[in-house]
Amino acid sequence: MCGWCLLDSWNRDVSSNLFGVSEAKDAKDVSHPFNFPLTLAFFQFAFMGVLFLSFWWMSSRQPSADFANVRDNVFSAQWGGLVGSHVFSTFWLQSLMMPSQLMTPGIFAASRALEVPAAAAMRHKAMGARFGGHPVATSSLMFGAAMLLMCSQTEIAECLCMWSGHGVQLAGVALVLIYLLVLILPAANAVCLESVMVNLDTNPILMLASMNILACLCFAPVLAFAHAAGWENVSLAFEVTMGSRQLYMLVLWLCVQMALFSAVSLALIGVVDSFWAVALRSFKAVFWWCAQLAHLYFLNPSIVLSISKPHSSFWGFIMLGGCVLVGVAAVIDANAPKEANNKFEAKSMQGVITAKEV
Repeated sequence: MCGWCLLDSWNRDVSSNLFGVSEAKDAKDVSHPFNFPLTLAFFQFAFMGVLFLSFWWMSSRQPSADFANVRDNVFSAQWGGLVGSHVFSTFWLQSLMMPSQLMTPGIFAASRALEVPAAAAMRHKAMGARFGGHPVATSSLMFGAAMLLMCSQTEIAECLCMWSGHGVQLAGVALVLIYLLVLILPAANAVCLESVMVNLDTNPILMLASMNILACLCFAPVLAFAHAAGWENVSLAFEVTMGSRQLYMLVLWLCVQMALFSAVSLALIGVVDSFWAVALRSFKAVFWWCAQLAHLYFLNPSIVLSISKPHSSFWGFIMLGGCVLVGVAAVIDANAPKEANNKFEAKSMQGVITAKEV
């Protein structure tokens, strides 16, 4: 989980650096601001598709059988949900949207925590597991924990620091609808990953490769339409990126990070399941706070946080309470009756990857 949080923070840092490049010059030495999120998403899909396909080809013991499995099921609803949720939940597509109005920290945190019950509901639908395979108490406690962790982070940072965007500003009904989709789709993608692996017995590395290749093919017409409509100059995006070593390296490093992020996310699903993989994502707030504390105490060891920053100290204590709720939820889940989940656990042993495989 720490690896997932670290990669998530790296992605945000690199994205800020990339779109923070004030000017980039093309081959004619004309300056342009870098603002090509759609083209960047296409780069990511293509890069990850080729990379994972190469890894699968080198590591697979039965490539023909793996390929036949994907070919026979690629037009199923599960694969359709997997590719669709991957396209619209990719980090850069989410970064297209940013608000032109703010929410209160409580409403913001509660909305961010909605992905936990959403994952349980979608896992119930996709896997057939009652209540998503976990007690209602576990889902409720994890929802409360995620809300406390997110609210604590916003209060400590004194801003809605999880917002990011480099495209269209939204407000009103459009903001609410798109915002809910942005929250739910990553959870849907995690559930679809588990469903395709377990229910369709798919090679995990080939699944990642096929998912990104299909996403690249589906996204190509969108990119072409955006270019024709004047929303984004694709040819200029290629020219500017390849013409600047700084931009080229940032884009390449971001693509590598996204590949690692996908692999670690899939490994997390394999170690636990899609519900816990989604529910534990709120721990990125804890990771962020621990990094802030380490930076504070290493650089200024004489500072007493509760005296110099009482507001942050109080909300740090609230964040600790959220971590305790996560522990309680884990204990309840571990002690819950197992008969309802036995068939899913047995099936997962056959099809779900291990962290070592990724």
